[in-house]
Amino acid sequence: MKCLSKKLVEKNGLVKRGLLFSLSITLIGFAIIAGLLVSASLTSAQTETYQFITKWGDLGTADGDFDHPYDIILDSSESILFISDTYNHRIQKFTTDGKFISSWGTYGNGNGQLNFSMGLAIDSIGNIYVADTCNNRVQIFTSDGEFLNVFGTKGSDEGQFIWPYDVEVDAEGNIYVADAGNSRIQKFTNSGVFICAWGSHGSDEGQLMFPHGIDLDAQGNVYVGDYYNHRIVKFSGNGDFIAQWGSGGTGNGQLSTTKGVFVDNQGNVYVADYWNCRIQKFSADGSFIGVWGTKGTGDGQFNTPKGVVVDQNGYIYIADTSNSRIQKFLVNPLP
Repeated sequence: MKCLSKKLVEKNGLVKRGLLFSLSITLIGFAIIAGLLVSASLTSAQTETYQFITKWGDLGTADGDFDHPYDIILDSSESILFISDTYNHRIQKFTTDGKFISSWGTYGNGNGQLNFSMGLAIDSIGNIYVADTCNNRVQIFTSDGEFLNVFGTKGSDEGQFIWPYDVEVDAEGNIYVADAGNSRIQKFTNSGVFICAWGSHGSDEGQLMFPHGIDLDAQGNVYVGDYYNHRIVKFSGNGDFIAQWGSGGTGNGQLSTTKGVFVDNQGNVYVADYWNCRIQKFSADGSFIGVWGTKGTGDGQFNTPKGVVVDQNGYIYIADTSNSRIQKFLVNPLP
């Protein structure tokens, strides 16, 4: 489905299941943790392991503590992390070894205030874009937290949102928003002017069901974590359907609701496999590469992870959401 005006997009996509903050589900993960080296049960497809490096954060409201961190992004120097501390309604800034730098945001609906902030993005000049989910808008800040701009209101018309869960920015400064409650992706100029939208509620090719995560590759293709369809859907930057992969389950390559999506500099796709409490890695065409994590609180274990980011040296940072912490790993090829 090409990128069309919202007037040409189906309007039957309103999902009425809330924000899923109170769900309780028995979770099953299939991975083995050996000391500080985390590696999945190896199949012929798995070619690497994922080494635990460090972790930081505890449940709380103090500087450096978290209450359900949702997303995590790196600046262009790959030395600074920004983390959406969702239940604390703030953004926190750290070094990549977990040293707290600063934070901004308080609960509310004024400029600079947040109401369950979720997805984050950063543009070429370092400005931070925040999916201010329960305020049904996107806010833009400097890297030091100074408010710059805001756009969006609650609704299903062009430029409106129902629970925007994630946001991404392309090389030209265009902004993409995972408009979860409307089961669509919306595209805007760098000042928040509506360009187009695509997607409708459903499970057919190119349709979406409560999309949560979004990221772009170097060619400007859009990868969407299609939450209730348990899959990744790949589009062009104008909304043309390219591919999809994934199905509900616990096997390698299967997903149990998809949250955060990240595309690395090699085009590989990392997926926060939410209810399976693990991270999976795929090639750009959806071929399975690797998996790690089980449900728990130990090093290398997760409890409903949501955000993932990878630097050019292979360090992986995970927002381990229900454990209210960040974990850091390193990719290692199998000998």
